Amino acid sequence: MSAPCPALGFIVDLEPSAGLSADRLATLRAEWAAFLDVRGLVAREQRAGTQLRFEVESEAAQATQNDRAAVANWLSTRTELTDCRVGDIHDLRPDS
Repeated sequence: MSAPCPALGFIVDLEPSAGLSADRLATLRAEWAAFLDVRGLVAREQRAGTQLRFEVESEAAQATQNDRAAVANWLSTRTELTDCRVGDIHDLRPDS
């Protein structure tokens, strides 16, 4: 019996700017989803107060350092965010 393949991905924490309108936040979410889709990535969202947390992984394979760097670069251009953190690549389902 072999061990399941790891689900390599990374955690992204986003802090929207104070006072960001619901419409602008919805637009940001749509643009974020479109960006991920182009790269073949998917994100599961978890909310913690005003902060947004996403588990990001690849649809077809393992997320890569190139994916991680592209996400960090894209997020760094977003003026709607006060802060963003892109975590290291790791197995998102270590208990599988």
